[in-house]
Amino acid sequence: MRLSLKADRPLDKEVQRITSGYLVRAKTVLNEQPEGPHEAIHTARKQFKRIRSLYRLVATADPAFQKTENERIGALGRHLRESRDATSLVETARRLADAASTTDEHMAVNRIHQRLIVRRDAIASTAATEELIADALTTCDEALEAVARFRLDVGQSRAAEILGDGWRTTGKKAVTALRQVKETGEADRFHSLRKRTQDRWVHCRFLVEAWPGALLSMRKQARQLVTLLGEKQDIALLTGFADAHPEEIGPPQDLAHLIAVMIAEERRLRAEALPLAKRLFPRDVRQDAARITLLWRHAA
Repeated sequence: MRLSLKADRPLDKEVQRITSGYLVRAKTVLNEQPEGPHEAIHTARKQFKRIRSLYRLVATADPAFQKTENERIGALGRHLRESRDATSLVETARRLADAASTTDEHMAVNRIHQRLIVRRDAIASTAATEELIADALTTCDEALEAVARFRLDVGQSRAAEILGDGWRTTGKKAVTALRQVKETGEADRFHSLRKRTQDRWVHCRFLVEAWPGALLSMRKQARQLVTLLGEKQDIALLTGFADAHPEEIGPPQDLAHLIAVMIAEERRLRAEALPLAKRLFPRDVRQDAARITLLWRHAA
């Protein structure tokens, strides 16, 4: 499936094409579950996130549609996240074991990793997971019906303005989140920055026809930042889990080693992420968006 918008085609048709492709892929993986239910849920969630990013990019074209579908798909994504979190804890513990600076830390975090695998597999095998997947499939069908009705009566010039508006909105929110991250360092501010970076990553793919060289390079930077912020968010998730359920982590000594590794990794991730975010999101968001509008008109 071609995942970039075609500048010479009607914008509504392109939104329908790309969204339908994501939804069909989500349905396929949820039905077939080639790597098990937890990985199927993870793959489906990624499709839903990209659909929501696409809808944010064209939000000014039909705000009511964007709001309705964002709520529909966002609610589903939050339900799936509860199941996905168990897998995220496993993956985070594995990465932290690899990052440990001493043998004792590595062995302790590896033991925690094994305990979290057992917990994840127990959750993934429950009837609740099957019900969750069934609900996700129903939502996919509803979203397919909704996007089939999506209509815009706009020319190429207006389409360029719509895309520029979406680019500007994402940039403005990212700049705000970055400022708040520097001021407070709070986990939810990092999470906000990550969400807007995910938007920028997929928006670069959607709009690549406008400026292939620059947008592909920007997409690569955004992907790197998404990874860094995602790992930091996963550490915050594991920290919260360890605080709430220390008995599932294991002996106090193992927990102490885990905390030491998490602190060191958080510092590294922050040091790498903030300079990259500053380069990716220029403060003059209006000029940045105007460039996208102009380039899309030219591409069309």
